[in-house]
Amino acid sequence: MKLSKHSLILATIVPLFFGLIILYYFKAAIDILQPLGQSTAMIYNQLIVIGIFAFLALAVYWCVMMYLIYLLQENLMILDSNLDKAADIGAKHLSESKNLLNQVISILKRYETSQ
Repeated sequence: MKLSKHSLILATIVPLFFGLIILYYFKAAIDILQPLGQSTAMIYNQLIVIGIFAFLALAVYWCVMMYLIYLLQENLMILDSNLDKAADIGAKHLSESKNLLNQVISILKRYETSQ
């Protein structure tokens, strides 16, 4: 099944949008706990940085995976067309070989009958 360019773009953007929503709610959750002096108050800044870098890392990973899927699809189409050409060439070669073998057999039969 070949994915269209539109569906690949959609498959790239939608998870990134959900990732931003998750990052927003992550920040909202640690914002609630930070003023209360709970355990996250001491590591609030680190949690923000970890959340941002986790989102960026997953976003880069997801975009690279979608690009690789796109490249695989393009290569598959090129391979398919080349395989069709090779099959046509192979079929032509086989028919020519069959014709040559039939000519050799007919020559051998004529030679045997002339003796």
